[in-house]
Amino acid sequence: MATSPAYPPPGSGEGFSKPPATDPCSSGHWSDLPVDLLHRILHSLELPEALAVADVCKSWCCAAIAAGVPRSCTPWLMSWSDKPPHELEYDVLLNNCKWQRPMGCEFHDLVNGHKTYEVNLPQVAWVGASHGWLAAADNLSNLLLYNPFTFTTIPLPPITDLGCVEAVYDSEGSIVRYRLGKHKESDAKFLGVWFYQKLVLSCAPSLGGDYVAMIIHSSANRVSFASAIEGRWRLASTITQGSGDRYADCVYHKGRFYTLTMYGVLEMLDLDNPCEPRKEIFFTERNTENPLVFLRFLVSTPWGDLLQIKFSRRVHRTKRLELRLCKIEVENNRLVRLRSAVAAAALREHAIFVGQNHSVCLPIRDFPELRSSCVYFTTPCLCNDDHFPSRREGWKGVGIYDLQNQIFEDVFPSCERGYSTYLPISEVWITPSPGL
Repeated sequence: MATSPAYPPPGSGEGFSKPPATDPCSSGHWSDLPVDLLHRILHSLELPEALAVADVCKSWCCAAIAAGVPRSCTPWLMSWSDKPPHELEYDVLLNNCKWQRPMGCEFHDLVNGHKTYEVNLPQVAWVGASHGWLAAADNLSNLLLYNPFTFTTIPLPPITDLGCVEAVYDSEGSIVRYRLGKHKESDAKFLGVWFYQKLVLSCAPSLGGDYVAMIIHSSANRVSFASAIEGRWRLASTITQGSGDRYADCVYHKGRFYTLTMYGVLEMLDLDNPCEPRKEIFFTERNTENPLVFLRFLVSTPWGDLLQIKFSRRVHRTKRLELRLCKIEVENNRLVRLRSAVAAAALREHAIFVGQNHSVCLPIRDFPELRSSCVYFTTPCLCNDDHFPSRREGWKGVGIYDLQNQIFEDVFPSCERGYSTYLPISEVWITPSPGL
């Protein structure tokens, strides 16, 4: 018997309303509105509404461009917290985080770093972004997908599907806490703030059909997945406790999910097995070439290459921070370092976006506002705390690395703040999918 999808179909938007689609230009008069009036209207709208106006007809699109509203497929930097550390309270024993979440968010223009758009979004704990959708944890720490450009919400399976989480109920049958193991509990409202480290989708839910969500969770020691059709979380892989390693990133590449650990171990996961996922492991020897690695990312390119990006500190050097780009040859179980000009050429006139989002590689010809052979980065949850660089070493959390010139550059000065590995993330790249 076929199983019906457990999530509502895209567009259901439970908890958020979306106005019915209409054609304002069908009367033949709306497209003739004066440009100055359209500019006034556009400047009074929030970003998603302004983007919707730009998609109505050609004349409105031209007015939106003239008013400074970028096209909808341009990458955005979304920031949602400028709370100083003293407003965050932690219970170390229970790993609870009591975080007062902001009422609104800001979208930063990639072309003009000083230009921002204020957007009112739901009060949830944001986890990251993938294929134009934001991932967040609701007031029961269950994950959901939210499209800030269409206001559509898709709930994902409950957290209690994960074998490491058990619900604790009150006398009225409501979930009040979660039990994690024998001696650890967390308030139901705040577990989601720290429990999820990253979410990656196999494709955009708005494209229709089945899709898979993969999450790194539980202090980056576990990877689980859920398909839209099956509608439940299943464990994909774990890291042995006490090994000192943890997951650093995951990516969907050529029909398979790949995970990467902070020590550089690569896993290829085949999720088609109905019983349990099949796992193939590469680079099992601990990488001692550069022990000061504090970030690693996986990137799937449009031409079929799988790349690894790693950030590391360098001691007793003029340049304290370093980025290395490597090509992963899965078939040969080999990691090939790409140096300077070779690395720039390897990107084939593309730019890369990494951070709390799923890694994106975009062509300059389609996005002329981007810089070729550059890596745009933000600080994710998944980092090596022991080697995380200080502000004095040049780390500001959001920036660009030029592969050709091998230099770090600042970007979005309005987003600068004190970065620390115990603070919740506050920025993420989001790239709307075609058709939103």
